[in-house]
Amino acid sequence: MTNIAFNPQLTTSPANPFQIDSTGYVQGSYFDDPTTRMWLLTGMVASTVTGPVYGGMTITENVNAPNTNAGGNSLILATDYADLTAFTVFNQASNMIITPGNSAQLATAGMSISYFRLGSNARIAVQCNATLANALDAGATNQQVSWDFTNQELIAFSTTALPVKVLSVNTNSKIIVNTSGVLTYSTGPVAIIQI
Repeated sequence: MTNIAFNPQLTTSPANPFQIDSTGYVQGSYFDDPTTRMWLLTGMVASTVTGPVYGGMTITENVNAPNTNAGGNSLILATDYADLTAFTVFNQASNMIITPGNSAQLATAGMSISYFRLGSNARIAVQCNATLANALDAGATNQQVSWDFTNQELIAFSTTALPVKVLSVNTNSKIIVNTSGVLTYSTGPVAIIQI
């Protein structure tokens, strides 16, 4: 299990807690929809996952061993299209925490996180490569795009197409920057994809 550094004496306040600009999207959130909200699931981050898990990441949902009675299936980070089964979201992920040094909530091994499986038709905000964001302008929703499994972002089509529709892009959105396990919010491009 990954160790989380707690400092019970430390009191911090997130930078700019009152957002002035309300345009754009927030990476890892999904758009409420009465038909897709029933497909929101919760699983447990597997003990083999060493880094933080947050909204807008690709995961592999594994079937638990018989009779484990776990609170949801075991989840690991997807490393290839063949392994990709779902996307994580922040919505209703009440077990996630913010630790000192981080400004974004996270889950680690043994914690739960919410997600949507591919085919659920959920509309999820994911980080988008800046070059791709400009190229998507006025393009068809069914144009082919790919996924960067290392940087956890939508990229221009390379060899394999991600099975999604790109519905919208906003370059003035909240994205998560993962710097060696430290999660902070920044401003950048986010795409709304329908999975």
